[in-house]
Amino acid sequence: MILKSFTIPRQNKEIFIKPAYDDIPGLIGLNKKRFQSYGFDINGMPFSEFRERVRYETLKKAWEYTEGIKSLCSKLNIAGTENLPCIDDAYKSGRNIIATGHSPILAHPGVLIKHGLVNSIAKKVSGIGINMVVDNDACHDNCLHIPDINGLDSSVERIEFLPSLYNLAFEEIRYSDSTQLTAFKESVLKVLHNPDMKKPFEDFINIVIKLSGETLQFTDLFTCARHAFLLRFGIGNLEIPVSLISQTEPFLNFFLHITANARSFVDIYNAKLKEYRRLKKITSKANPLPDLMEKGYVVELPFWMWGKGESRKSLYASVADNRRISIICENRIVDHFDFSEDGNSSENLRRLRDLISKGIKIRPKAIVNTMYSRMFLSDLFIHGIGGAKYDLITNEIIRDFFGVEPPAYAAVSATLHLPYKPFNVSDNDVIELKHVIKDMGYNPDKYASGEVMEDTGMKSMVDEKKDLIAKEAHESEEKHRAFERLKELNALMKEKISPLVSEREKELEGLEKKIKYNSIVNNREYPFCLYPESVLGELFTFDKNII
Repeated sequence: MILKSFTIPRQNKEIFIKPAYDDIPGLIGLNKKRFQSYGFDINGMPFSEFRERVRYETLKKAWEYTEGIKSLCSKLNIAGTENLPCIDDAYKSGRNIIATGHSPILAHPGVLIKHGLVNSIAKKVSGIGINMVVDNDACHDNCLHIPDINGLDSSVERIEFLPSLYNLAFEEIRYSDSTQLTAFKESVLKVLHNPDMKKPFEDFINIVIKLSGETLQFTDLFTCARHAFLLRFGIGNLEIPVSLISQTEPFLNFFLHITANARSFVDIYNAKLKEYRRLKKITSKANPLPDLMEKGYVVELPFWMWGKGESRKSLYASVADNRRISIICENRIVDHFDFSEDGNSSENLRRLRDLISKGIKIRPKAIVNTMYSRMFLSDLFIHGIGGAKYDLITNEIIRDFFGVEPPAYAAVSATLHLPYKPFNVSDNDVIELKHVIKDMGYNPDKYASGEVMEDTGMKSMVDEKKDLIAKEAHESEEKHRAFERLKELNALMKEKISPLVSEREKELEGLEKKIKYNSIVNNREYPFCLYPESVLGELFTFDKNII
C-alpha cells in the first residue's frame, strides 16, 4: 500500500486540489483505459455490460429526482432559480460522468467546493456532473456550531437543528412540523450579529421553511435548498440519494455478488485496514474504519440493514456452505441465497426484491459505496480530504478482490474564514509570556524597577540571595535550608513587584482571549450558509488562485 498526502488547507481562501486542476480531465482518459481492461463479472454479468446498466439506471433516477427539485423550485418561485437549466434525461453511452458525494448535512465550504469542481470539470469535458446524497449515513450530532462573535467574549453556541436522532440514517429523519425549522432559524439569528452572515443564513433557511410546506423529510428539504443555493453560482449537478441507488437492480446484483464472495471480501477488507493502520501507526481498531466482524462461519457484510423508521443495523452472512449463504440481522436469519452452480440468479434477485418490498432496507457502508460509484457509475470521482484518505484502502481492496488496477480519483478541499480580522497573536506569544510570569516567581529581582530596587528591604533580600547562591553548601541539611530560604526570599521579593505580576497576568488573560477569538473566527467548519455569497463564489473559480 502506497500512502499519499492529502493536507487540509490552513490559510483563508486556500484550496487544496490533487492532481492540479488542468491535469484532472486526463484522469478520465486513464480511467476509461482501465475500465476497458476489466474482465471480471458481477453476479454473472460481464463488467462492461454491468457498468452500462449501472450508469443508465442511476442517471435515470438522478434525472427524476433532480427534475423533482426543479419542479418544486419553480412551483414555489424560489428566488435565484427562475431560469433553471434544462435537464437531459437521455443517457448517451460513453458520455463522461463526474461524481462526488456527501451526506445532506449543512456542510462547511471545504465540502461545498466539491460540487463546484464536479460542475467545472463536467462542463470542461461536456459531461454530466452528479452528486450522491449519502442519506444512508447516520447523523451523530443533532446540533450545529454557530459562532457568537462578540469581541474578546466571543463563543461558539451549539444549536439543535434536529430532534433526538437515535442513530437514524438521514433518510429516516423527518421534522414533525415546520415550527421546528422556525425555532432553529430564530435561535441562530439570536447568535449571529454580523449582517453579512445573517443575510445568507436567513436567505437559505427561508428556502428550507418554504419547502417544508411540500416535504418534511430532512434529506429532501436540505438537498433541494442546497441545490437551489448552488444554482446561483451556475452549479447545477444532478442529485441522487444513495437510498434510490440502492433500489436499482444493478445495485442489488452488486450486493449479491459481494454476498456470494463474502469470506474473501471480508478477509481482504480487514487485511488492508490492518496494513493501513500499521503504516500510519494507528493503534485504535475503530480508525479509520472498524474491521468487519469475523466469527467462525459468520462474517459481517459491508452493508447496513434496517426497517422503516429504525436505526441502522449491521448485517451478517453465514458462509459455512458457500453455495447456500444466509444473511443474518440481530441474530435472526433474514433470508438465504443459492449461489451453487445450479443456482438461479434470477431467483436470488427475486428473493432480494421480495425482502425490499416488505420494507427491509439494504444500504452500502462507506467503502463499498464509493467503490460502486468509482468502478461502475462514474468516469471520475472527486473526494474531499477524508474520503481521499480512506479510499487508499479501497484501492487496495479493489486490486485484491477484483484483480484490477483501480480507477484514479481526484481530491479537493478549501478553507474559508468568517468575515472578521483575527488578532496578530500566536500561541508562541502565550508561551513566552507564561515563561516570563513563571520566571517572575524565581527571579523577581530581575524584573523589579529601579525604584523598587532602592527599597532597603529589597536591597537586603537581593544581597542575601546572592550570598546564598554564591555559597557552596556541602551537607544535605545545609542545602535544604538554603533552598527553603531562597524560596522565602523570592516569595517576599515577588510581593514587592506584585503590581507588575498582576499586569503581566492580565496581559496573559487578554492574549488567551485573543487566541480563543482567533480560533473561533478562523474555524473552517461552520455551515456554508453563514458565509457571504460573494466570498463563497470565489471558491468556484478554479482557473484562478489554485494553491
